[in-house]
Amino acid sequence: MTDKPIIYKAEEIFQDIPGDDKNVLMTIPPEIMEKQGWKEGTKIKVEVGDQGSIKISEVKENNGEKTETTE
Repeated sequence: MTDKPIIYKAEEIFQDIPGDDKNVLMTIPPEIMEKQGWKEGTKIKVEVGDQGSIKISEVKENNGEKTETTE
């Protein structure tokens, strides 16, 4: 069973960084963090998909090899 995509407005996720015109701060909503079992410091990979969608997956190390998990 695939979960229905959750849609957020850009201003709910992205914030300008004062003094840094080339980067933005991305805040992952708490309900997403909780559902995925992520905490501050969890290593993630962010991919931009079609039509501006964002795919976030956890990067885990297994015996020195990096693997990705997506939920």
